[in-house]
Amino acid sequence: MIRLAFIIFVGIIGTGTMLQAQPKGELFTMAFRFEDGIYLSFERLQNNQPDLSWEEVDTRLASNPKTFVTQVEYIKRNDEQPLAMQDVAFIVLSGIPYVRLEKGEYPSDATAFAGLKVRGKICYFSYEKEVSENVEIKAYNPLTKKPFRKGNVPRTKLVEVQKMLHFETGEIVDFNYVNLLLWIEDDPQLKESVFELKPGEIDEKLYKCLLIYDDRNVVYIGE
Repeated sequence: MIRLAFIIFVGIIGTGTMLQAQPKGELFTMAFRFEDGIYLSFERLQNNQPDLSWEEVDTRLASNPKTFVTQVEYIKRNDEQPLAMQDVAFIVLSGIPYVRLEKGEYPSDATAFAGLKVRGKICYFSYEKEVSENVEIKAYNPLTKKPFRKGNVPRTKLVEVQKMLHFETGEIVDFNYVNLLLWIEDDPQLKESVFELKPGEIDEKLYKCLLIYDDRNVVYIGE
């Protein structure tokens, strides 16, 4: 009888340990939908707890589903107090988080937010940025067809900016070969595959490797 009681007691302890080891929160995948609203910190997004709902504010914004960028002209609380846009870390529309871009990162007077196109342990977002470069212009003699004058003229063009957000730390870095290698060190097999990519394969396969990593390495909301 004593031996049986000891076995039952050990079993209870083992069960309790297993229960404590279970992850808290909800599995964060592409299918997860956040609470719509305004988030003033990354920690609030981690816990899916908006600081303000859209019903609590008056705002003017325009969202482009093609570029996955939302431009916000202003946000005012219902008491007419304006919200400083630099205090807004994220907004969530239709369950998808948008991260605020720094001033000058997007060609707009409004505050721009880029949507997380890939959501998981490593999130991904991108947007177009205006950059200026000097272009050499030549003036040709109409008779000889030879250039007689040349000079540099500043021109602006749009370039794609690609970023990663680590959902465990909130860190944001450029999405590139070196940074991805650093962020997937806890998946040695995938890291080896990325390390072996040839220069001509990086542009084509790096994004796919990010998706594979998120599929194999899960994170939980509110853990």
